[in-house]
Amino acid sequence: MLFSITIRAMASELYPLPLSSLARRLVRELRAGGPVYGMARSAIWTPDPARDLSTTHFGQPMGTPLGPASGPHTQLAQNLVLCFLGGARFMELKTVQILDQLVIPRPCIHVPHVGYNVEWSQELRIGESLREYAKGWILCHLAARELGLSPDLVFDMSLGYDLAGIQSEPMHAFISSLLDAHELLDELLAELPPELRVEVPGQISRSVTLSTFHGCPADEIEAIAAHCLRAHGLHTIVKLNPTLLGLEGVQGLLHQRLGYTQIQLDPAAFEKDLRWEQLERMIPRLQELAGQQGVGLGVKFSNTLVCRSPDPPFGEGEMYLSGPPLHVLAISLAARFAAQFPGLPISFSAGVDAQNFPALVQTGISPVTTCTDLLKGKGYGRLCAYLRGLEARLAEQGHSGLEPFVDGRVQACADLALRDPRYSRAQNSVAPKKVGSELVLLDCLTCDKCIPVCPNAAIFAFDLPTRPLPGGRLSWREGLLHAEEGPPVEVKRRHQIGITVDACNRCGQCDPVCPEDGGPFATKPNLFLDPRAWDEHPDRDGFLFEGQALLWRRGGQQLRWDPSTRTLSLATGSLRLGEDDSPHCTGSGEISRADLHLLTLLTTALRTAWSTGD
Repeated sequence: MLFSITIRAMASELYPLPLSSLARRLVRELRAGGPVYGMARSAIWTPDPARDLSTTHFGQPMGTPLGPASGPHTQLAQNLVLCFLGGARFMELKTVQILDQLVIPRPCIHVPHVGYNVEWSQELRIGESLREYAKGWILCHLAARELGLSPDLVFDMSLGYDLAGIQSEPMHAFISSLLDAHELLDELLAELPPELRVEVPGQISRSVTLSTFHGCPADEIEAIAAHCLRAHGLHTIVKLNPTLLGLEGVQGLLHQRLGYTQIQLDPAAFEKDLRWEQLERMIPRLQELAGQQGVGLGVKFSNTLVCRSPDPPFGEGEMYLSGPPLHVLAISLAARFAAQFPGLPISFSAGVDAQNFPALVQTGISPVTTCTDLLKGKGYGRLCAYLRGLEARLAEQGHSGLEPFVDGRVQACADLALRDPRYSRAQNSVAPKKVGSELVLLDCLTCDKCIPVCPNAAIFAFDLPTRPLPGGRLSWREGLLHAEEGPPVEVKRRHQIGITVDACNRCGQCDPVCPEDGGPFATKPNLFLDPRAWDEHPDRDGFLFEGQALLWRRGGQQLRWDPSTRTLSLATGSLRLGEDDSPHCTGSGEISRADLHLLTLLTTALRTAWSTGD
């Protein structure tokens, strides 16, 4: 296959992009009126002046009750900006824990219809996570200024997974820095030119959603919540697991009612997890403590469900369920909780989409966060439809704001979900269609489905001239050049797809949405922006700008094209093209003519796509 490239399996690391580059690109693209970070302009939410969607989160103003759940959409600064552009005003940040050097399998996310994942925590070091959240805070306020919007957003930290870890010095410093970020924000703002600096509140976050993962004992959960309330004065939400319904309850809904018989449950998980009778005793004690500390307490439904399934390409180990079936489990659990603890704040995230979002908000549940739905077609661009749907529901009922709209009927919402066939296995069993062709380096279908679905905005489009490239090969030794003729190679499509390696964690979700086989993340041209990423991943093929020159690494060989001198350099020799394209060589080497001409084209195309001259 022409222009093919192979990427070997290896551990992935993220290399956060500089604030200055992100800010310049954000403002430039907002002012240009086209896509922003790959999001279509039509997907940027602008409020309907006749409908006020604002609310509060423990007294903190929040422009809408919508946000991304803690996960792949809240780890990097550009992710948070994309959520803001889509209308999200509650950002549940990616869970941070003391163990910040995890090795997570790749791929780690698979959402063809139902969602599965094997990632559960941050992929950055604690300090890097802090900087990304601060950068996102600045960029969201910058976007609000450019769009003429009030920011009114809440950044909600997410912490896990044990008391000792959360009490550790690095985690204590992380929490304290979000509570008072003046010094960090001043340092970051100093990286920006004056025209891009924006006023931001010095407190990034004062609330937390605790990720009490599967197997966390009841007394540990209570101790973690008490620590956040007492030691840090944080408004605290405790995220609860669907295992609270009991093994028989979950099986009855998941297998008998919804038909997901291929999803196997682990009885041991139900034995280890928090039980309902323990929750009943824990909540009043935490309510009393929160009252004493003058902060809020709430719960969230729900965390993922540990399971096994043959559906995703993860092997036979444990994985975590999300999407349509989890929605029914979580809303059933929320209804039971609301009946027993009326008035206690409930937030929600499980299978949330544009269709069920208005009904969830009507129950009084807030905020409502989403994850799995954003991993499907249009990605972050789906958020706007959530809010347009809510605005339409308010208009239908003659309301201008949320307060008279809320009816508190959580059980009615749960009953509706149980009757709705769209949550069943029968309507969630067909994956996006594949056409049978294999992806190669260039010239895919260029449907662009992979671009918006990437959580990290790592996939981008670039243009190449459509032209035949010379065929054959050039080889040389000791000044003697040998030209081998061959058929020309054609670049058939102007529109091409590339991957920003620094922001790609190879989660794999671009594969299920791509009509071709092979996965864009594993096949398309990889552009390294940070030299560290290039040096620390020597087995990963791709491109890197070195000044004006472009490096191309493939299969262990490195090529360097310098457009200023029109010189190709290899480890063993070099080839310089004269003004009339006549070659002059030193040492020894070999290259196809098509690759040589492709390098000249890519140097301009990739630089233009990422504006690396900033």
